[in-house]
Amino acid sequence: MITCPFCGDENIDGADHCEECRQPLEFLSKPQPGSQLERSILKDRVYVLAPRQPIMVEARTPVREVLDMLVGHSIGCVVIVSGDELLGIFTERDALTRINADVAAVADRPISDFMTANPETVEIDARIAFALHKMDIGGYRHMPVVDQGRIVGVISIRDILDYITANLLATAD
Repeated sequence: MITCPFCGDENIDGADHCEECRQPLEFLSKPQPGSQLERSILKDRVYVLAPRQPIMVEARTPVREVLDMLVGHSIGCVVIVSGDELLGIFTERDALTRINADVAAVADRPISDFMTANPETVEIDARIAFALHKMDIGGYRHMPVVDQGRIVGVISIRDILDYITANLLATAD
């Protein structure tokens, strides 16, 4: 429970307004960072993660070619585009869950049949905490990074873990 600083009434945690006096309370439930790492995650922007240049393919690219790209480049995803427009993303998880052992039967079909259409994206200047939250809520391991709607990179959960590790090591010194 949180106590309203204006009238003293008890309200449930996370209430936006006091039930008694209707004064705003959202400032009371804003979590405060408890460590330098938490402050960094809340302050730093996605561009600090140095998003990798994405491998982009057209929607008609055959599954066989895309799987060869994933293996050949040791990457976890490709971005499916039409010109500059983001259509979808195809990840290792898509290969396992949507194609699995049927790879020989579908090798010549277009990747658009198996991609995740309209994927979530994150802006290059969004805070890392926002990207991490989106990835956690959606269960994503990869996310396209955009700048004013244009694809500029891809981040993975590994990029965020590397960032966290580097911050932990820097504060341990």
